[in-house]
Amino acid sequence: MSRALAFFHPALQTSALILGLYLLVLGLRIRKSRRQGAGPHTARLAAHHMRLARCFTACLTAGYLLGPLGMRFLLGEPVFATAHSYFGTLSLSLYLGTAYLGRKLRLAPGREDIRQIHAFCAFIAVFVSLLVAILGFQLLP
Repeated sequence: MSRALAFFHPALQTSALILGLYLLVLGLRIRKSRRQGAGPHTARLAAHHMRLARCFTACLTAGYLLGPLGMRFLLGEPVFATAHSYFGTLSLSLYLGTAYLGRKLRLAPGREDIRQIHAFCAFIAVFVSLLVAILGFQLLP
């Protein structure tokens, strides 16, 4: 049973990463739509993006918290002793920063500087997450 539970963290994070990639594509569609002239289509895309982003942030944070718990209690390994954990923390920090900036954008939609930093943080976070996934393969039981 504990062996099966050890795969819960990777499964949750993999599904969150897939959702994150979809959100990145959705964000790029919003950007393209906004450049062509914002309208109801852009507003629908943005609302969908924000709704899924909340779910993504919750799933990713829960999965992050399950990682150290699984290392300690299921695998009996030391917590935060791997590159996977350090880069995972960096990735989560970038995602939470992206979420914060997204919230600020919702309150001040005309702030192009915040929009650019939001996009940059999201892009970097997705690719750091891919690195984290690769580093996590060596930790699987």
